[in-house]
Amino acid sequence: QFPPPTLLGDRSSAENISMLDVACGPGQVLTTAISKANESGCTSCSYTALDFSSNFLQLAKCNLDSAHPDATIDFVEGDAQSMPFENDVFTSITCNFGILHLSDPDSFISESYRILQPGGRLAFSAWSAIPYTEGFDLILGAVDAAGNPTVQLPEGPPFFRFSDPKEIDQSLEASGFADIEVTVVESMIWENVKSADHLYSILLEGTARTRELLRGQTEEEAMSVKEELRRRYEERTENGSKGLRMPAVVSSGRKPLTYHTGTKLS
Repeated sequence: QFPPPTLLGDRSSAENISMLDVACGPGQVLTTAISKANESGCTSCSYTALDFSSNFLQLAKCNLDSAHPDATIDFVEGDAQSMPFENDVFTSITCNFGILHLSDPDSFISESYRILQPGGRLAFSAWSAIPYTEGFDLILGAVDAAGNPTVQLPEGPPFFRFSDPKEIDQSLEASGFADIEVTVVESMIWENVKSADHLYSILLEGTARTRELLRGQTEEEAMSVKEELRRRYEERTENGSKGLRMPAVVSSGRKPLTYHTGTKLS
């Protein structure tokens, strides 16, 4: 997914950037961030891409080398929930929908606090809850109506946990973050989904918990789900003439200038 416009804000155009993108995937966030920094004339910027997947890191390196051959970028294979960095390293940390794939997102938040410099900021994106995210509403509705919604899923937090502003505030405050901001980006629309089968494939291949839900269907259940999804998709999109609304929630918090072992003092 391309980064929602508020994920980077104005921080990517500041001076003395030391930015970390967690769960970098193919490098879309850093590609956008570096472009913004170059436009602002930033001359003292460094970037780090972290992902647990070596394949994604190779893809990100290829894409970023092509888009920004002169940028200083480190590529690190590692766990977002136990990051291999010293304390107080980065001025900015981003995570574009990656928090949805973590079994312990609170560890990621506390680790981000640890490795941010005082005054640094964490920003992450997640999907809005159903029914606002029409792609998820369609597939989950189809499974409920025609398949098995009780498939045993891997342990993890509720998928839409970080669409709830109260939950976001509590999670960030628990690690010591201040100046918390939560923004719903209503403008995001999936225009490139051409059919119900295409949507099914996207969610099967590009998500974590929804993928396991779909994989857990029997062959007969999967066929019924696909048929129900086709019916709902045609109705929702007026036979494919409309895109799917997929609003995102972008959350951010600042590490206070005065802090102690992860606890805010002032």
